[in-house]
Amino acid sequence: MMGLPVRLRSFDDLAHSVRAGRPSIELSDPDGLWGYLRGAPRERAIFGQAMTAKAAGETAEVLAAYDFSSSRRIVDVGGGRGHLLHAILEATPRARGILVDLPGVVEAGGPAHPRLVRQAGDFFVDPLPAADTYLVMDVIHDWADAEALAILTVIRRAAMDDTRVLLIEGLLPENLDPGSLTIDVIMLAVTGGRERTDAELGRLLDAAGLRLARVIDTPGRLRIAEARRVDAVNAQRPEERHESTH
Repeated sequence: MMGLPVRLRSFDDLAHSVRAGRPSIELSDPDGLWGYLRGAPRERAIFGQAMTAKAAGETAEVLAAYDFSSSRRIVDVGGGRGHLLHAILEATPRARGILVDLPGVVEAGGPAHPRLVRQAGDFFVDPLPAADTYLVMDVIHDWADAEALAILTVIRRAAMDDTRVLLIEGLLPENLDPGSLTIDVIMLAVTGGRERTDAELGRLLDAAGLRLARVIDTPGRLRIAEARRVDAVNAQRPEERHESTH
């Protein structure tokens, strides 16, 4: 996947990102990565296979770090083929799941489960089904702040009083080391997105009417940022708002 021509062109034009703060992919592909992939079936298939393989390797880490036993209706926002949601449903017998993604992704299918429904939708504008748990895995980092805020706002509109929003990403430490920045440069060049620290993500959540309740470590690179509606977080005891689990 990393060697796809569309990505290599982005790295060749990296100086554009440095000067303009914009994704360098726009020089060769004005519609960006997602627009390019819509018109490139072979590359789209490779990208999808890579994302599926990555998710398969990280699903166990998420399940080991987070307790989904109280979830009854889980919506996976931009969940791709649905491997994470499928695994959570297998481990949570009382839960039902809805996977929301673009029509082409939904039509491509994925692992079937009797309690899993696939729904086509655009997470920028389309209303989401109500749920007590929303999953957003490796989605927010694909986008600059304005677009990320739009996604979070759509989720906030659908959230109920007791809803948990789980943002599952490789959140950066506050004290960065040079190795932590490589993926950040890749995101800027290829998608215009960025990796964020806990505090940076927290500010986006605040702007969307959500509040970061806690951040949970997994055994691997991922961290789980649990957010709730502002009024729900304010009802918690202060000592409940921060947790790190290894």
